[in-house]
Amino acid sequence: MATTTAFTNATEASLLNHLLRGTSFGPFGGNGSTGNQLYLALMTNVAGDGTLAENASGTAGYTSRIAIGTSPAATFGVGGVNTAASTATPGPLTNIPAVSFTASGASITIAGIGICTSATISATASTDTTILFYGDITGGSVTLGSGQTITFPNNTGIDIRLD
Repeated sequence: MATTTAFTNATEASLLNHLLRGTSFGPFGGNGSTGNQLYLALMTNVAGDGTLAENASGTAGYTSRIAIGTSPAATFGVGGVNTAASTATPGPLTNIPAVSFTASGASITIAGIGICTSATISATASTDTTILFYGDITGGSVTLGSGQTITFPNNTGIDIRLD
């Protein structure tokens, strides 16, 4: 399981501008998102905004971020279920679809994940404004050998909460 408890600086700025200055803030935030798709980034470092690092493009078959869901309502829900935002109870949101990645040709180490608005892998994740949230893998980083899979199961794999 992965838990994301940190907003990136870009998400924090967009949220503050929306709440306190009246700027627009649509689904998936104000970080350049124009679509209805979120993506999972496989991170090598999630210690803080200034040190965020993503696995390099091409590492063990990681050639683009992994699509999650097909629309805002089909991506994260309360208890992994699509619940209307107006009736959702406070608490963490969890992924509705299961999300998997299988390494190919080499090994890959995953220290955490990022929830992003772009499928493009970033060489400069610490300044990438398409990363909304990030967090670590429960129990520490995971190294996958070629042919091994990491799966974030429905309702228990990705947990988004505010601290």
